[in-house]
Amino acid sequence: MSLRIREVTAENWLETALLSVEDDQKGFIESNSFSIAQSIFEPEWNSVSLYDEEILVGYAMYGNNSWNDEVWLDRFMVDKRFQGKGYAKRFLPMLIEHIRKLYHCNKIYLSVSEENKVAIALYERFGFQLNGEVDDSGVVVGLVMELAL
Repeated sequence: MSLRIREVTAENWLETALLSVEDDQKGFIESNSFSIAQSIFEPEWNSVSLYDEEILVGYAMYGNNSWNDEVWLDRFMVDKRFQGKGYAKRFLPMLIEHIRKLYHCNKIYLSVSEENKVAIALYERFGFQLNGEVDDSGVVVGLVMELAL
């Protein structure tokens, strides 16, 4: 099993845009198509496809917030067909290291819906901590979590 992070390009954008979470998870994250468009029109965001060998299993978007210079892992998802197979646990440390090297940062922020207990537990396992801030800029109002590296 060889996990890779690849830039979303003209060759893989459609397949990446069509990845989806389970219906009961859709309120927790924006669609990949919206996020890919956002990363095209807001250049501070980067969209990446997550592969196991040549099989596309997930998507992430990260970037440097233009209004306060914070580095965010703003989107992270595993397609519903591949959930429960340990991909999130294996990709999250890869993404953290990738972002840390790219931005030379000591903190990475993310937001998560208070109701998304599975995601909160995952992020906490990797050192993210609830900081009590409320992120009211998105569709889902969530808690902001930060990771001191």
